[in-house]
Amino acid sequence: MTINDINDLFEEKFSKYKKSISQISLDDSNKKKPIILCKFKNSFFSFDDIAKEYGANEPSTDMIFFDLNKEYIVLVEFKNGKIKSENKPKIKQKFLNSFYIFNKILDIDKQIFWSIKTYLIFVTNKEKNVGQEQYCNYKIDSLGILNYLRNDITLYDFAKYKPWYFDEIKTPFCDEIAELMEQEFNIILEEKNEQKRNNI
Repeated sequence: MTINDINDLFEEKFSKYKKSISQISLDDSNKKKPIILCKFKNSFFSFDDIAKEYGANEPSTDMIFFDLNKEYIVLVEFKNGKIKSENKPKIKQKFLNSFYIFNKILDIDKQIFWSIKTYLIFVTNKEKNVGQEQYCNYKIDSLGILNYLRNDITLYDFAKYKPWYFDEIKTPFCDEIAELMEQEFNIILEEKNEQKRNNI
């Protein structure tokens, strides 16, 4: 099964679960004051919604899309809050849940499944993770920006998940996601104007 086959399968079965990034990145943990982490119009598959159709009771990653050129399955997680050490096991479990659901959807041999290339984009709020921003600046300053670019820095100790879970991992802040999507996948994200929640 090729990446094109998988993309065609998702387009055929799950187009109804396409949502804008604004919708997918909505943090409604505070029902009285929901926050959109990344305000973009572009639509992608809401993997959370797809997982629910497959009876998932545990959380999965928020978004999925397919890079047909580099042949990657791209999983995207949006986190508006501060990333704390005690939350990392739950985040890891999200990744494992996502692989379980994805394998259930494809229904293919496990050896073939694990041969498919995977890419994680873990998007966070810069203002709530100031320490990580300072770490990025330190790495760039100490190693030289010409030799060590921001995209080469993996935050939150996620580098340990390569290559066991993901072939590639990027950990941009929300204000860096547009540049990353263009550079890595040739996808131009369109900003969305402020609107009421019901019209996200």
